[in-house]
Amino acid sequence: MATTANSSSWVRTYTKNDATKYQIAYRSNNTWKLDANGRALPGSFTTNLQVDRTAIDGDVTGGGVSATWTTAATRGPGANGVWERKYLDDDDTTLGYALPDASWDDLNSRTSNFNAQVNNISSNAIVKYFRTLGFGRGSGLSTQAGAIRELARSQGINDQGNPSDESTGANQSLRTLADDARDRPREKYQSRYTYYYPVALKANRDQDKLQISVLEYKPRPINKTGSGDKTTLGIGEREGYTSRTLGSVFLPVPGNVSDNNSVSWDQDTMDPAKLALSNTFFENVQKGDGAIPGLVDSLGGLADAIGGGSGDVKQGVAAALAKAATGGSILTRATGKIINPNMELLFKGPQMRTFQLAWKMSPRDYEESDMIKRIIRMFKQSMAVKRTESQVFLKSPNTYKLRYLTARGREHGFLPKIKECALVGCGINYTPDGNYQTYENSSMVAYQMTLSFNELEPIYHDDYYKLDQDRDESVGF
Repeated sequence: MATTANSSSWVRTYTKNDATKYQIAYRSNNTWKLDANGRALPGSFTTNLQVDRTAIDGDVTGGGVSATWTTAATRGPGANGVWERKYLDDDDTTLGYALPDASWDDLNSRTSNFNAQVNNISSNAIVKYFRTLGFGRGSGLSTQAGAIRELARSQGINDQGNPSDESTGANQSLRTLADDARDRPREKYQSRYTYYYPVALKANRDQDKLQISVLEYKPRPINKTGSGDKTTLGIGEREGYTSRTLGSVFLPVPGNVSDNNSVSWDQDTMDPAKLALSNTFFENVQKGDGAIPGLVDSLGGLADAIGGGSGDVKQGVAAALAKAATGGSILTRATGKIINPNMELLFKGPQMRTFQLAWKMSPRDYEESDMIKRIIRMFKQSMAVKRTESQVFLKSPNTYKLRYLTARGREHGFLPKIKECALVGCGINYTPDGNYQTYENSSMVAYQMTLSFNELEPIYHDDYYKLDQDRDESVGF
């Protein structure tokens, strides 16, 4: 098993006495010992700062894949944070040191961040190696915090400065946002690439998937101007989701895919008196001449509206009026009959659809555990209510677009289309197996994520035509 980890190369810029600038390429070489079980032996780590000596002698920057690296300074177990400067040739010290004077001064200067830069780059190289071993085999070194602790235990602490912006993955100082930035919405949810779980789903072209995109909320325009610059008494279409996307996650199609389309209908009744009044009122209001002639506003007018109706009609109207006035069912008592309620099932309105989706996520390596953490954070943060700086108003959370995709990334024709949604519930179970277990980086061994979505708009008949012009290319909404 390898017992060494090399960092990527980096360069630092220096200034000569004549004000001209030059660069030196560096890399960090880290070595350690193994115990009887083949695990990294605590307290055995050595950091070697190396330079591209051939490039220095040739007065060029150097570094890269063709570099010739020479160990220029070493800090090993028991060094108490002190670096040891190495000669070009231990047998001939007259040849001088491998590390130039400017670099050595930089490495030991309290005003320089070079030492901290080496620490951070060394820890990143160690982390990168131990992550490849998988959970349970990283000896606690698969996180930067763990690697930094081990370097400090092995070599001591002599951190002269703050981490440099030049060092990849360096720990940056915490910064406090200004008070006027408290209401700043998050602009993107992303890591090195779009979120995927499992991570292998990114390269898997043989598996269907569900894409969930976080959107910036936009209200629908009210009284939108239509053709001919006429204002319509209605609500316009919501802005397309593509330009409002803040981040996306691709997940396997869950095992509980279903939809439930419903419309609200309810029983409605109308007795003869109400029928006569309602019909007369409805017809006369539509005349629109202002006077509304023939409007029934008295019992006399109602009698005129009934006109010369049959005895049953008059009896029914009389019974309805008597019950309305006194509450008594005189018709039933006198004749054993009831008024025909003209019962009918009438349309009341559309209903919104809800979707509840669940996944059990078990990270298989460090990268996947970090990905799950980011996915959970994305849903929790994006569904949170926003507030203005003054805290007088609350603003709508982000919304979401859900798309079922085939293995080749096309819209799935055999699974439902879903309109823009609100996330009304996000439940995370951190111990879905009933007991608390973590990996060496403190990630849970499994998570259960349950998301509850509500569509923002109901489904309309014309939505199906807009979908594919009635060519029946999919199951629709």
